[in-house]
Amino acid sequence: MEDLFFGDGWLSDLLRETGVPIRVKDKVREKMQALAAGGEGEWEEDWRIVDGLLDEGQVGEALEKAMGSLYRTFEILGDHLGEESNALERPFSTFMVRNREIKKILHPREDMQELTSSDDDLDVVISLEMINDARRLLASWGAGVWGEGPLQLIPRLEEDLEELRKSQAAFAEDESLDDEDIEREIEQADRFATMATRFARDLMDLHMLNAKNPEVRMRFLKLWETVRQLAEDRDMRAAAFEAMQVLEEALGLAGLGGGELLQKIDLLYDVFDEVEELRKAVDHLVSVSRDGEGSVQPEQGRFYIESIAEALGDMGLEVG
Repeated sequence: MEDLFFGDGWLSDLLRETGVPIRVKDKVREKMQALAAGGEGEWEEDWRIVDGLLDEGQVGEALEKAMGSLYRTFEILGDHLGEESNALERPFSTFMVRNREIKKILHPREDMQELTSSDDDLDVVISLEMINDARRLLASWGAGVWGEGPLQLIPRLEEDLEELRKSQAAFAEDESLDDEDIEREIEQADRFATMATRFARDLMDLHMLNAKNPEVRMRFLKLWETVRQLAEDRDMRAAAFEAMQVLEEALGLAGLGGGELLQKIDLLYDVFDEVEELRKAVDHLVSVSRDGEGSVQPEQGRFYIESIAEALGDMGLEVG
């Protein structure tokens, strides 16, 4: 049903993925608050060290510190939850961190040591991604690992997502009504669309906070290096498609992964300063990629790359 407005993808995935029961969330977050109040929660100090290491370019050391903070918290909360400890391996907030991301950091690759000592660009990007996965998972548990703003915004977004689930269920019930109830069905659909739009904008607010974290900035600068290199090699077509992929990855990090890219841009219309130029770029690139229609000329590719770089800047990710 939500596909009618936004296409299959980001919202349907968030609505479908189940998180932990509210009582477990409350139990964990109350424990986190008690630890912080008692001086036992060292997350803020841990993550000041992580941020300092990242600022110095010591990504491997930062990853080790981030994972240490995460695993120590995991053990504390596991003891606290007892038989319910397996809940920690499921999302508290599906828009914050997904099942696959949790599995990746709680059960990492066997060559973690090799990863932390590697200078390979791909390994550095993976390390930066894992650091942010750990930060977002800790924040979903209630740790102040990137300030107080997210801790206030996350519960509100969780309530909004639950309301969207209820609205979706109500709309599904109304779809079986007679034609004479079409007005009610339209009203339900309009309410759902309004709620979903507000939710997407709030997700972007959360993303803007996350984008200030050094591992996020560093990761996207690394990703953009591929675009820059292709452009320097004058392969503007490949550079433009790579730029679009970076934009897709940024939206995925913001909780808006999946679905039609152009529809998500329309949903976030007011976020982008030069939205019509961005729409034009994405529309053409998608048509060439998906439908094989037309081509991307060098000057077009350069324009598209600039438009996407500006859009990433609007999302708090300066890559230009």
